[in-house]
Amino acid sequence: MHLMSPDHQKMEQILGQSLHYSLDYNLNAHGKPVNGSVAVSGQEFILFRDGIITKRIPLHEVNEFKVAQLVGSGALQAVLPERTDQLCIFTQDLLPVFADLTKMLEYHRETGVFPTPDGEEPVKICPKCGLVIPEQTNICFHCAPKGKYLWRIVKLSLRYKATLIAALIATMVIQLLWVVFTYIKGIVVDNYVTSGSQDFTGLLLMIGGYLLIPLLLFGLEYINERCSSYTAAQVGRDLRSILFERIQYQSMKNATKRPTGEQIKRIANDTEKVQDFVSYHGKEAVVRVFSIAVLLTVMFWMNWKLTCWIVLPIIAGFFITKFIFKRIRHPFRLNWKTYSKMESVLYDILSGITAVKVFGTEKREIRHYSGYSKKYAHSMYVANFYWFVLFPVSNFVVTLGEYCYLYFGGNDVLRGLLSFGEMVTFLSCIGLLYGPLNWLMQLPRQLAQTAVSAGKIFEIIDEKEDVLDREDAVEKDIEGNVSFEHVHFGYKIYSPVLKDISFSVKKGEMIGIVGPSGVGKSTMINLIMRLYDVSSGKILIDGTDIRDISQHSLRSQIGVVLQDTYLFDGTVWDNLLYAKPDATMEEVVRAAKIANAHDFICKMPDGYQEYIGSRGYKLSGGEKQRIAIARAILRDPKILILDEATASLDTETEKLIQEALKNLTRNRTTFAIAHRLSTLQNADRLIVLNEGRIVEIGTHEELLRHKSVYYNLVMAQRQTSKLSKESA
Repeated sequence: MHLMSPDHQKMEQILGQSLHYSLDYNLNAHGKPVNGSVAVSGQEFILFRDGIITKRIPLHEVNEFKVAQLVGSGALQAVLPERTDQLCIFTQDLLPVFADLTKMLEYHRETGVFPTPDGEEPVKICPKCGLVIPEQTNICFHCAPKGKYLWRIVKLSLRYKATLIAALIATMVIQLLWVVFTYIKGIVVDNYVTSGSQDFTGLLLMIGGYLLIPLLLFGLEYINERCSSYTAAQVGRDLRSILFERIQYQSMKNATKRPTGEQIKRIANDTEKVQDFVSYHGKEAVVRVFSIAVLLTVMFWMNWKLTCWIVLPIIAGFFITKFIFKRIRHPFRLNWKTYSKMESVLYDILSGITAVKVFGTEKREIRHYSGYSKKYAHSMYVANFYWFVLFPVSNFVVTLGEYCYLYFGGNDVLRGLLSFGEMVTFLSCIGLLYGPLNWLMQLPRQLAQTAVSAGKIFEIIDEKEDVLDREDAVEKDIEGNVSFEHVHFGYKIYSPVLKDISFSVKKGEMIGIVGPSGVGKSTMINLIMRLYDVSSGKILIDGTDIRDISQHSLRSQIGVVLQDTYLFDGTVWDNLLYAKPDATMEEVVRAAKIANAHDFICKMPDGYQEYIGSRGYKLSGGEKQRIAIARAILRDPKILILDEATASLDTETEKLIQEALKNLTRNRTTFAIAHRLSTLQNADRLIVLNEGRIVEIGTHEELLRHKSVYYNLVMAQRQTSKLSKESA
């Protein structure tokens, strides 16, 4: 909740009661900085200055709370029966949160309920550590359980136990063979080099073992690499599939709160980092720990005193590594955020390349992207700074044990307490020990990156959806009778877009939805498709609440033609079949003819197999719109939604499309939104919205006779059209 002051709990203690909201303000009446706060309890609005209560106003006495725009600042005002009080003044950056506060207080005044803030939050603070939570996420990666995310990756890997265990066993045997290899060297030195033994049979056996071990190592490395690669590839595939499926089934609210570029990064880059962890770092961590345990066991068995001189610096080195890990987690989180933003900017620029060309802003966009690229490079430098500075120190501390061994071990050899072969074996074991130790000391860097990426993946997978199918949701063949019963809806509950909407539509009716911009026309059709759930009230289709119908069943029987037509990268045929993959050639051609698209398709070099490019860039706006209409026709929907479906068409083509739509809408429930009101004259009824409410319902002629909102819209549009013709 962003409407919570850092001193929220302190104010509750002073008042002796819980608070619903609290905010800090920072200016006095003269524009000077102050330390002030406002708080809302169940009954009162309270003002604080320097931790002391300065004013208390009962909520029931206030007719309205509002925010006034001042010169370079804003003010919160309370409208009382006989006066208007200016409660506090704040800088411009606080205007949005104080505006939200007034909307929630107004919602409480109307309903008696204090709403919980939702929607986009300007700043999210972790309640545990107090750090700012990055945008487009709800997780504080400073406090998030990294081990939990990594363990979930391990559990996912256990789906492929056979190959995972085979890789682990092969790698462990490799480490054991290296110990044996080292031990053989010591035997050869003591028994055949320094002693001058003439036992050539034993020497040949030692040499044979010495040569056989590398061959075994080669075979085991092959098994290890093959099994590891297979396991990692399968885990990566599973993660991408799970994540992509989860994104596909996201509600519109969750889908639109993250940039497309960031979602792509989570599917591609973050899963790749996790895949690398599975294929190498995760498995190797187990093996390296096993190797260290085996080597230390052998070394303690050989000479526990000398081994202690090796172990003590290692313990100190791991404390330093722990310190490094704490320091690098936050820089790597910032690095992820910067990289994600850079990719989102790149995606936006490339997606809007036409606009860039039209406005001639290539140089500006180059500077824009280069700026983020520079920030990413700097964040990478910062992320690695602690590592590059502190790791050599840690590495030096660990290797001090080798110098200790050379000194004390050398003295033991000179005194006859240690053979030369044992010294060589022990020294080789130290070399083998430092390899996995150095590797494990670098592991925190990889764990930090993997934990951040895994957290980003599981954040989406675990995200709670606000539009869900009920357990008993039905697959229903709908007829097309639609009813709105006292529907309220707001993207933020305290800022309603639609208010008390009620009407009924019979099967086969065509309903036009009209009104000024921003009154909720598109929101209404989004609710029919159940892209969002109503805040209160209900929408019925054939007498059944749409929340009792499965989303797939509902949307598979609704056809939509939007103003912003989206065509996929591919051929005309591919885009038409998107609506009905099993459609026959005759069905496709019939739909194209009804939409007046068949003729221009046939004039293309490859006809229906013509490649039209990403977003259909090879087609004109009218051609794209007609393909979209043909796609909707092919679906043969029970309910048809037309949102400015003819907006991109010229007048002549629009007349043909209107005739086609007239045939299409026959015996099919249709909801149509159109900017040109003349296109809705033949609708069975028009629903006129204003300020989120239905203000008129009737036919075109009936509403003109009323000379109210619809009449004014038509007259204004006719006047605009007349002026345009005169100027032409």
